[in-house]
Amino acid sequence: MSQPQPPTGPPPGWYLDPNGLQVMRWWDGGQWGTHTQPLPASREEPRPAQPGASAYSADPGPVPAPAFRTRSSPAPGPWAWTVALTPLVMLGVAILAAADRGPGGGISGYVLLGAVAANVSAIFAAWRDTEALRAAGEPVDGGQALWCLLTPLAYLVARAVVKTGKRNADWGLLGASLAAWLLVLVISAPIINSVVTENTAFDQSQVQAQIASGIKAKSGVAVTVSCPRDPPMNPGSQFQCVASAADGSTDLVTVTIQDRSGDYLWQTGG
Repeated sequence: MSQPQPPTGPPPGWYLDPNGLQVMRWWDGGQWGTHTQPLPASREEPRPAQPGASAYSADPGPVPAPAFRTRSSPAPGPWAWTVALTPLVMLGVAILAAADRGPGGGISGYVLLGAVAANVSAIFAAWRDTEALRAAGEPVDGGQALWCLLTPLAYLVARAVVKTGKRNADWGLLGASLAAWLLVLVISAPIINSVVTENTAFDQSQVQAQIASGIKAKSGVAVTVSCPRDPPMNPGSQFQCVASAADGSTDLVTVTIQDRSGDYLWQTGG
């Protein structure tokens, strides 16, 4: 024997139209019917009967229409936003590594180092975010945070898809993250280039000694080399040093910077 199901709404009767029309609409206890009738002049007066309906309506007082509202999803919390803004973590770590001339040895290496750090932080933030969603009663898969192993964007897509059909800001969160990634990808290379260049130190005494040693090896003449104290260090930039011999003769030495690590070529004769 099946157990009777509990009622899901008000009993059958005439109620205010749930769509806002100024009419009464028939509710059969489970769904709205197609029959309508005008609003009553008073709650006690009989109303025109519709087919299959009583001549007197049920109490049309402030009974809420049995519309089943979609539960609003909670707005993304701080951990969700941490996942969305992981490209800023990537950029920050890459800049710090470039400024410290840490492991990586190039722009791509610094970006890769930043991406690894960003993914680690995204996995932790995604795990905390799933815990917050579960506490709020959201349908969250226990392994959902592992989507960050692919990319933080994959987690945000999974987060939004799980709650499709609900009123939520998850798609906006995903859009904000996409915008942040695009911005970082555009500005990361020039910013890291600038940081590496600014932190490329020019060892004046070492360069002067190396050039003097090279001139003596080529010509057999001992010279003293004088170079600018703070020359430009951008790849392709040039500056000139002066080589002076013991007899008072001088010669110009043109120095060309080869790369952002400070490697250079020199040539006598201006």
